[in-house]
Amino acid sequence: MLDELLPKLAGFELIEPVARHARLAFVRVPKTQVFSLLGQLKQSLGFVTLQTITCADWIEDGVFRLTYLLETATRDRALGVQTDIGREGEAIETAIPLWPQAEIFERELHEMFGIPIIGHPSLGDFMLEGWSHTPPMRREFDTLKFVQEHFEMRPGREDNQDVREAIRRRKDAKKQAVGDAPKPKPAASGDAK
Repeated sequence: MLDELLPKLAGFELIEPVARHARLAFVRVPKTQVFSLLGQLKQSLGFVTLQTITCADWIEDGVFRLTYLLETATRDRALGVQTDIGREGEAIETAIPLWPQAEIFERELHEMFGIPIIGHPSLGDFMLEGWSHTPPMRREFDTLKFVQEHFEMRPGREDNQDVREAIRRRKDAKKQAVGDAPKPKPAASGDAK
């Protein structure tokens, strides 16, 4: 697949496919060129289906890496088009004009990561009604702290255990039980058989 795409994607960073996924490749492009490339892939190269838009939070680099996963109509090739945007409020254009199903994916990106989507018709509450905290999929969001601050332990759950500690206790009890088991007596040398 890369041999066919390489001349058409000159100047972009191509990421070799994993051997077991020979029909899947990735290309990384600057944000300023992502939508012209997506349009070209759809119109000229047959990548007519947008499977999903994913986001990886590279907090150390200060970016979100967006991946637009495309597939051909015959499902024989898939291409992930990646671009980086700044974590602190940098916006990206909507992909709805190319793929109407992008509307749902972009709503999720906005709500879960806080990514502004320019031109999107409805970025209101999606899954998190009335959410006013750090978007929950950002790496700085502390899930345990949030739960402890906003929820009370349900009655009857006072015996809730730390899973790692419970497993350790079970293993220790099993070792002790094996150590306490009666040892078989060796047969006497003069016993008749």
